[in-house]
Amino acid sequence: MTDLQTDEPRVLAKTDEVPDAYVRPFYLEDLKRRVAVVRVGGALHAFDDLCTCGGTPCSLASGLLDGTTLMCQCHGSRWDVVTGAVERGPATGPLRKYEATEADGKIRATVSAT
Repeated sequence: MTDLQTDEPRVLAKTDEVPDAYVRPFYLEDLKRRVAVVRVGGALHAFDDLCTCGGTPCSLASGLLDGTTLMCQCHGSRWDVVTGAVERGPATGPLRKYEATEADGKIRATVSAT
């Protein structure tokens, strides 16, 4: 992957690599960060792939998706992937969301550096 300005959408995957009701992580080497992309009801949502509980870091992509609710497998926290809001703790912070789009058979996300 080439380095891009962080305010530019970057290609993360081909359209068929993120099916409906599936969460997929992507490592952004230039930012040293993992971003998860989920498709729910045909809509794409992108967010940082780490639990916001502040404890041991845990990938949210390996969590349980039930409708629009994503549960952390390590801590049991739950978020709404559409809004990013915490539905149940111990996490107190929302998911850090990014704009995700789909065009020309590719999924793109605009991910900020901070």
